[in-house]
Amino acid sequence: MVNAGYVKLDKSRDISPRWYCTHILPIGAFAAISLALGNYTYLYLSVSFIQMLKAAVPCVTMIVLVATALEKPHRMTVLGVLILTFGTALAAYGEIAFQWIGVIMMFSSEFSEAFRMAVLQYLLGNLRFDLIEGLYVMAPASFAFLVLGIMLFEFQTFQEEDGFAKITGRPHKYLAAAFLGFCVNLLTLAVIKSTSSLTFKVVGQVKNTVVILVSVVVFGSEITFLQVVGYSISMVGFAVYQRGKQVQAKAEEREKEMDGYERVELHEQKGEA
Repeated sequence: MVNAGYVKLDKSRDISPRWYCTHILPIGAFAAISLALGNYTYLYLSVSFIQMLKAAVPCVTMIVLVATALEKPHRMTVLGVLILTFGTALAAYGEIAFQWIGVIMMFSSEFSEAFRMAVLQYLLGNLRFDLIEGLYVMAPASFAFLVLGIMLFEFQTFQEEDGFAKITGRPHKYLAAAFLGFCVNLLTLAVIKSTSSLTFKVVGQVKNTVVILVSVVVFGSEITFLQVVGYSISMVGFAVYQRGKQVQAKAEEREKEMDGYERVELHEQKGEA
């Protein structure tokens, strides 16, 4: 798309090698760690339980964004995230097949994803990168770290199981997965740019609910009553968070209007003087 002239590179033309190493490479590293640990978690935990643990993502993301001064905390949004996290902890307590290694991997993946989202929000929101240009700049870094991880941990197994033959035997499936992955990344950047990475993660809880239902109905995953209660509490926290974001947005609009009125009055006073 860039080479065909559909997308113009504006911001990325001024990127220096040092700036690329300090801003873009961390995104690639965090993305690779998040993907790798997130996938390995499925070896130790059930699909439904993993989705319940993902309910803690907004809390993790909020901690990182507030620590990096990219998000201003509001009492109602903080309350919503705390309720959501409590529900997640309750669901984890009710897990049937609980393995610490899987839980540690899952939360490590979530913190890596939170840091990636923080850098993305800074690049897209503060520096105003366009969506395709953002992907164009970030994709090589993510690819490099993923290749490094594959070469260190999985390439021997990939060769032994004849992975290349599996890909060439069903290329349409891999191409479809790649295209969907591109769409997911593009839409993720679009949501972060128009709202925030924290809002993106909170809204993602709706998707987690659907995945849990599918895993129970289609794959026969077992869930306990305590897990159902815990996840229900998480959904209440989600609703409180959404309400808090609405209140916060209205308050910010009022502050901007008041600032505008103050500037007009000051201008008029200077004119009279």
